Amino acid sequence: MKGNKHKKKRFLKDPRVLVVSGGLFVVLAIFLSFFAYEIYFSDKVYPNVYFAGEKVGGLTKAELATRVEARINKVRSEEIVFNLDGKEIKANLDEVGVDFDPKATIGEIYAVGRTPQNALGALALIIHPVNVKADHVVSFDKLTTLTNRLFTPYEKQPQNADIEYVNGSFVLVKEEAGRLVDRSLLYGELAKDLDTLDFSPINAALVDKTPDIKQAQLEKAYENVRIIAKVQITLSHDYDKWSLGGKTLLDLLRIYPYNQSSDNVAQISLGNGDITIKRIYTGDFAENDLDINLDQATIDAYLAGIAKVIDKPTRDATLRFEGGKVIEFSSAQDGQVLDRDKIKKLILDRLSINNTNGAQKVAIELPVKVTKAKIDNAEVNSLGIHELIGSGVSYFSGSIPNRVFNISLGSSLINGVLVKPGETFSFTNLVGAVSKEQGFKQAYVINAGRTVLDDGGGICQVSTTVFRAALNAGLPIVKRTAHAYRVSYYEQHGFKPGMDATIFSPNVDFQFKNDTSHHVLVQTTVDKANSRLQVDIYGTGDGRKVEISDPVVNNIVPAPEPKYQDDPTLPKGTTKQVDFAAAGATAVFGRKVYKGGQLVIDEKFKSNFRPWQAVFLVGTAG
Repeated sequence: MKGNKHKKKRFLKDPRVLVVSGGLFVVLAIFLSFFAYEIYFSDKVYPNVYFAGEKVGGLTKAELATRVEARINKVRSEEIVFNLDGKEIKANLDEVGVDFDPKATIGEIYAVGRTPQNALGALALIIHPVNVKADHVVSFDKLTTLTNRLFTPYEKQPQNADIEYVNGSFVLVKEEAGRLVDRSLLYGELAKDLDTLDFSPINAALVDKTPDIKQAQLEKAYENVRIIAKVQITLSHDYDKWSLGGKTLLDLLRIYPYNQSSDNVAQISLGNGDITIKRIYTGDFAENDLDINLDQATIDAYLAGIAKVIDKPTRDATLRFEGGKVIEFSSAQDGQVLDRDKIKKLILDRLSINNTNGAQKVAIELPVKVTKAKIDNAEVNSLGIHELIGSGVSYFSGSIPNRVFNISLGSSLINGVLVKPGETFSFTNLVGAVSKEQGFKQAYVINAGRTVLDDGGGICQVSTTVFRAALNAGLPIVKRTAHAYRVSYYEQHGFKPGMDATIFSPNVDFQFKNDTSHHVLVQTTVDKANSRLQVDIYGTGDGRKVEISDPVVNNIVPAPEPKYQDDPTLPKGTTKQVDFAAAGATAVFGRKVYKGGQLVIDEKFKSNFRPWQAVFLVGTAG
């Protein structure tokens, strides 16, 4: 027993046992401390964590959210100040295009030291503090727009060397250096302020900017390009012509070094927008000769304008009758389209930038692709409705809706009418009673010296247009009565007084005779969008030629004072002019019709117009 007791005492006093026991105690103490540390900061930000330089360690999630949102909201209301040459230029963050994300920022702050990849992250914070920036994005478009608006007035843009086209010749203009705000330096300072949320004034520095294109780089181009200004190209098709030369021609061209890809050249503007030579090379190269091509987008746009005149769809002739009246008619038309590829080649074939001497006039007939109509006019009828022999137009801009309605209705009643050889066209017989029962609406007419509402106002627009078509067709006019007063509608678009024909059913009629050997067809077209009425007369041309002189206006009597009259259809307080002042006058024009070289019709048309006053309608409706 005694021996055992001595062994036990020796064991307890062994130094190795004491060291191990102490180590275990320290580990246990550290573990317990870390465990307590984690428990304490389970819903708090770890110590030594900062937000935009402000200490936030130890804050709960709720406290952190309040702190971050308050800081960002305060910043949102602050101004950005730029110092430029002693001037203060201010803007707000919304103009800068800054968008903060407080929620993301709070999440980033709370996550510090808690990432699964760094289990000792919380302990590392004791030695290495972490500063979290405000999560944000900046709209570069808004920032660019802002800086351009703020600084452009203080900047001088560099001016490239240029080739200007002045009064038919080129002038070589030397480059000029500019001074611009260094945007990159400015953006860098702004980024720092956004990181710290501390917006101190930002210095905006003006720096010298060298032009991209210098005079020496353009001298060879100048010598060659100006040759093209002397070339004049005339494009023609039938009676239409287009002039292509000088500025118009140069705008279509792209000039670049011989055998160089056009993709390897730069673009410059000639003459401050007056002329653009597309993509002229300005770098250093051994070959000084220039080649020429067409700028495809520009030439396509130019040819599109020409094509609007030339291009026509193919249209087969159609003719359908019903009840002795043509209810459907289309004259045959060969289709044609401008051959754009061919005309581009023809233009380039006529241009040689290196070999042209002196002024050059070039005529090019525009090439077209033709598609023949399958059915011509002769195939659909044996009446002689083969071609257009005369047209008349008039305009009704400013007409009230009811007047436009009456014009459309009256036009429909004569549309498709066939007039037999030797037969007389009677407007009033075809239209019938101009009344409410016939479908006409009330519109303004001249009655007993006053502008009043009555059935069929506007019907004389139709008879006037038929009169003009019959005149141009060379058909004999059997009956025509001029208006007692000048009507402004009939003088729109340059028509002179006297080219009108009134009707008043049943007594006042307009008539013409078909003295040809074939039927004639009357067609009407009402274009409401352009306030235009057209009457076409189709038949078989017999070679007659028509000469119509301009009306000669004499015996002018000044218009009376304006007239104002109540109108219950207009809102109270509204004033609308329905008639325009016109002086009284006598208008006379003549017409000569030749057939086979012989004068077959020689006549004069006289109109005696009484003076007419301007008329204003005054609204009385409640």
